[in-house]
Amino acid sequence: MTPEYLSDDELEKLAPGLSKLKKENPFRVPDNYFDSLADNIQQKINALPDLERMNKENPFSVPEGYFNSLPTVIQQRIVTEKNRKTVFGEWIAILLRPRVTFATVAVLVLLVFGVKYLTRTTVVNAPDNFLSCDDLKNSSYLIDMDESILVDALETEQNKNSGVKEDNSMEQYLMDNDIDISQLEKRL
Repeated sequence: MTPEYLSDDELEKLAPGLSKLKKENPFRVPDNYFDSLADNIQQKINALPDLERMNKENPFSVPEGYFNSLPTVIQQRIVTEKNRKTVFGEWIAILLRPRVTFATVAVLVLLVFGVKYLTRTTVVNAPDNFLSCDDLKNSSYLIDMDESILVDALETEQNKNSGVKEDNSMEQYLMDNDIDISQLEKRL
């Protein structure tokens, strides 16, 4: 199968950018490169040391008993390193773990916003106008109130208006001495 070459017009239609390139090989090989290649490789091989003729002796040495004492030395370094760490350093290491860090930050944020929310001051203004008797009669809440609540409220209001302070000393005396009301009625 022989390659088919495109004419310049066909190449221009199919790939206009490609047709504008020079039709020369941009890569060059130095002159006499392949003639001197074998000699260059042989020189590099000859420059390598001959390992068979070298001394078979190991030039490196290990101190006497080094591998016997190595586990003890490693263990001692581990113990020394653990003793260097402080309790504060261990806590910092624990807090820097992502799982613990996110939980700590969440708790701190909730604590700050909780304190801000719970310690805020709120101002409650009493209404300027009070309910009239007609408003109370027409109120749907009146049905839900017990008679004793209304009596207590009326009595408290009257005491406030008259300036009389309520004296509960007798009741307190009866409760402190565990005296039954029925005993008082019999004596009277």
